[in-house]
Amino acid sequence: MQCASFFNVLVLNKHLFIHKMKIFLYLLLTLVCGCIIGCTNSNEGYRINGTTSQSRLNGKKVFLVPYGTRAYEDSIGVDSTIIKDGKFEFRGNKGEFLARVTIDMKHRHGTQDLLIVTEPGDISVVIDSVSSATGTPQNEAMQSWKDLKENRDRVHWNQSQHIKYLQEQGDTVYAKSLADSLRNFNNHFIDQVHGLMRQLGPGTAYNLLLQRYGEPNQ
Repeated sequence: MQCASFFNVLVLNKHLFIHKMKIFLYLLLTLVCGCIIGCTNSNEGYRINGTTSQSRLNGKKVFLVPYGTRAYEDSIGVDSTIIKDGKFEFRGNKGEFLARVTIDMKHRHGTQDLLIVTEPGDISVVIDSVSSATGTPQNEAMQSWKDLKENRDRVHWNQSQHIKYLQEQGDTVYAKSLADSLRNFNNHFIDQVHGLMRQLGPGTAYNLLLQRYGEPNQ
């Protein structure tokens, strides 16, 4: 009887040990999975999905070049890929930085370089005679700034040429009136950019606009 009781105790202790080990392994597995998921979320990278309507670019290289000094460019590194069927893709988790999407120099004619922010998420890029980017908050704002700037540059150049012509013709009164109007137009452009900056808040795109247009009024 004593031997049987001792044997039963051993069997019971064995079952308890196995049960505790199962619980321990389950908790350990849960903890490891949680850490993996947490690390994956915290290190979510950028995904740039690009397209072009120019079939001549198929098989050609497109580059993702950090925007800044050569030393800064070298510290991050230039990425490149091949355009296939009018599509290309970049993926990375090197952090958030300004970058230029540009075609191989030999085939760049007829395309417009595009400045983007490599923030986490899906970024849609179109490389063409007029390029664009959408998909993430900062790149949406950068595209709005690009549209505003291209319109401002076009109006500024046209009006400046007109003012120059009037001055050459001796019509200084009308030239001055147009110059005042152009100055107001430029000030309105800066106000619009400052509005974008207030919506953005601190970040990579904000810092770029801050360097160019100064601190927005609150």
